[in-house]
This record gives sequence, structure tokens and C-alpha cells, in this order.
Amino acid sequence: MPLKRSTNEVVDSVDPIAYEVRGVRRWAVDISFSHEGQPVRLQRRGFISRGAALTFAETEVALIRAGLKPAKVPQALKARDKTTVAEAFERLYTWWLENKRMKASTLHIVRSGVGKHILPVLGSVPWSALSQAQVDGLITAAKDMHSPRHLLTLRSALRDSKRAGLTPPAVELDPIRTEKREKTDYLTIDQLEKLCKHTTPFWAACFRLLFHTGLRAGELCALETGDLDLRYQNEVLTVRRTIYNAKGEPLIQTPKSGRQRTIPLNVEAVRALMEITKIRFPGRGMFPPADAPLEHRLIVANRSGKYLLPGTLRNAIHDACRRAKMDYISPHTLRHSFASALVNAGVDIFSVARLLGHSSVEMTMRYSHRDKNGERADVTKLDRLANSHRRNNSKNKS
Repeated sequence: MPLKRSTNEVVDSVDPIAYEVRGVRRWAVDISFSHEGQPVRLQRRGFISRGAALTFAETEVALIRAGLKPAKVPQALKARDKTTVAEAFERLYTWWLENKRMKASTLHIVRSGVGKHILPVLGSVPWSALSQAQVDGLITAAKDMHSPRHLLTLRSALRDSKRAGLTPPAVELDPIRTEKREKTDYLTIDQLEKLCKHTTPFWAACFRLLFHTGLRAGELCALETGDLDLRYQNEVLTVRRTIYNAKGEPLIQTPKSGRQRTIPLNVEAVRALMEITKIRFPGRGMFPPADAPLEHRLIVANRSGKYLLPGTLRNAIHDACRRAKMDYISPHTLRHSFASALVNAGVDIFSVARLLGHSSVEMTMRYSHRDKNGERADVTKLDRLANSHRRNNSKNKS
């Protein structure tokens, strides 16, 4: 018994073609449709009526879409679309770099996420044959992840696929919406000093410098003496580069925002810099000769005088937290603390955003926190307005 028509799509797209053989009319089916992201062609001749041709087409399409019959992919497409998902991403990586859509440091992180979450599942699948079911499977697997970066990367890959010379798969990936969590881990000055008491003088100075400048860990590790200007009452630090850990090797890049920024230094930050220099180079002073090798220009360095990797700084903070019996924090927590301390001191959020190097105030809002006393002081300002209004009304009545 032939399958009943279930969709208008088949009826509208199937238009049997009439032809004659020795004076006898016959009907042929020749249609193309999409199945699981790839084009399928359905051809057959010799039907004695238009109805028989329609019934055949409806039945075949239903069986193919139900997975009960293999789809026939056009031979030309078979020869053309053999690029696998893994090969497609390699081509996209190159295109993103060449067209400045991603920095090398960002690409390093992106490649790691794709290699961990996408390639083990779909690496050998033809890119053009990627199905909606496979994409939906990735989305389901990532439902409990806080930040599924690999899905954002896949969405960019689908968007840029044609521009990179690939045949785009016929799939869709809706915008990834993740729950934005407020950054609540930050230290007060007292907590900072407690942490510093449970580590070496060198690391204590590094922790204080991060707290009083808002530097990222990689920015501190890439900081050189040439980035400092310590003229009296004009003390500033210029962030020109950052370091990422690329499989145990330092990857030097421009700052995360792609722009340099200048941070005014307070007294505590200058003291921390002096302490670091005194420990690293006893009796030398802050600034080496202009032609000094890199190991003498770096503010912090490893034991070999080479770039210190951010992971080493993270391990030092974790060790100090363990000794101080505090909850573990990261170097980035000290950056949060810098923002929160400024906001509680009354600094406007736009100035804090500039000091942090954020491209939007919305990002800064996640890193800054008002203590409850500060919030209470804010709302009590309305009391003064209300009292002033009552006094004015009393004077008018009298």
C-alpha cells in the first residue's frame, strides 16, 4: 500500500515529466531535495501515469528521510565534497588568521576546544554532509557547560564556510545563549595581605602589583622595564603585550583587546615593582642599559631568565591559598579585586573600564562589586533630598 502524502513539500516539488516512446505517453521523475545536509537526486522513467510517478516519488522520499533507504548523492558532489570536518577547520583556521578574524592567541584556544569537543565525534565526517542531527547532538552534549566556546566556533565556521572555499553544510546553529554569571570572587585589602603573608616576598610583591594595577597574568609575565615610566607623580605602566601558554611555550601577542593601554601607578604598585626588582637583581636598580638582554628587561621571569608562564603564577597563588587556609582563587581574581576596590572608592565605571582595557562597560560591570555599606550610602543620599524638600515646604507654609 503506497504511503500517504504527508507534506506539501513533496507534492509541490514533484512535477512528473511527460515524454513519448513510440507514440505512447510515459512519465518520468527527476527531482532533487536535501536530506541531512546533503543534496539527493531521485530519477526514474517509465511510469504509465502521472499518479504512479507521484506515488513513487512520495514513497521514495519518505523512505529516505526515515532512514529506511540509502540516499543517492549525485556523483559530481561525491567527487567535490570529500573535505572532512577536521580538514575544513584547518582551512578555516588559516582563513581566519589571514583575514584577521582571529588573533593567533585566540586561535590557539579555539583549536583546543574544537579538538576536544568536535573532532573526536565528527572529525571524519564530510563537512558538506554534516547533518542537523549531528549539530543538535553537539548542542545537547554541551547543555551543562557554562561557556561552550566550541559551539561559538562552529557557528563562526558555518558562517564563514563559503568564504573559505568550502561547501557549506545545510544546517543551522542558533545563537548560543549562556547564563551570565556575575564574578563574585574578589579580595579585600585585608585578605590580600593575609595571602601575601603565606608566600615568598617575591610572589607577595607580584600579588600586590596585580591587585593595584588590574593586570592580567599574561600581561604581568610579558612586562618589561621599557614599559615603565617612574617619573615622580607621573608614574605609569604601559601594557603592550601579553603571554599565552601554547603547549608549554610562551606565545607573545598584543593585549587581549588588541590595543595598548596606560595605567597610572599608585604608591603601592611602585613599591611592589621596586620589591620585585630588588629580589631579582640585588643592587642593580630598576632600569638596565637599553641594550640589555631580555632576561634583564623582564620584570618577572623564570629561573632561567626566560618568560614566566601564567600557569606558574597561578600555582603560586594556589599554594599561598592552601597555606593561608583560604578558598582557591586565580590571578584573575586579583584583577576583579582591583575593579571592585576602585568602584567602592567612588571611581566611575567608565574610568574603571578604561583601566581594565575593556571594550564595553557591560563587561566591567561583571568584574566590579559594591559592598553593602557603599550601597547603603548611595540610597541614603535620597534621604537628604527628601529632608530638604520637607524643610522647603515647612518654610513656605509658615
